Amino acid sequence: MKAPRDRRWVKRTFGEFAWRDRKRPRGAVEILGDWERENIISLRPPVALADGRGRPVSRIRCHRLIAGPLQRALAELGRAGLSHLINTFDGCFVARHMCWDPRRPLSRHSWGIAVDLNARLFPYGSRERQDARLVRVFERQGFVWGGRWRTPDPMHFEMAEPPDPGRQVSILVDEEHVSDGRLEEGTVVAPVRKVAEALGCVVEARLEEGEVVIHSMKRGK
Repeated sequence: MKAPRDRRWVKRTFGEFAWRDRKRPRGAVEILGDWERENIISLRPPVALADGRGRPVSRIRCHRLIAGPLQRALAELGRAGLSHLINTFDGCFVARHMCWDPRRPLSRHSWGIAVDLNARLFPYGSRERQDARLVRVFERQGFVWGGRWRTPDPMHFEMAEPPDPGRQVSILVDEEHVSDGRLEEGTVVAPVRKVAEALGCVVEARLEEGEVVIHSMKRGK
């Protein structure tokens, strides 16, 4: 697929949220409500990555539905000895307008379904082309490459094929429904906070460290 999916598909597939503009930085937005907590997760990349300042990228925040495809793409690059094709990893989930311009619609980064790679080498509007092997790996996982667009964005890869959400299951605690989850490859994926709180536990989100801590009932006594 060469074109990005339309906004209706994005909202239908990855969820819709209310938002408001932030004063600083210009073009950034604040997502309101529980959407971010319920959908944005932190994953550990399977290969060594660095940001534009040369700092190690130990965690990637992204939408939970692209975590699998993103991990698989990075892992495939590692197995093939091609992880060096990612000179810099320049972000995934960033709540903002396109090009940081408040007059433009929200970027797909606001949903955490796009990644920017090698931004300085392949800036927005450039006709430079990423290594074809890198592009093929991400396209196999359902991402579309922005370098093919009318106005090229060769750093940009965004999810364009609906990820398999898995079979929906109901989560019950003492026969009372507390949440819904999904069955993915034999594993139930469910909102941690809702299930833990239904069990009387306290959940502490340490998003900067990429951790969620569940304080058990025994510890609280």
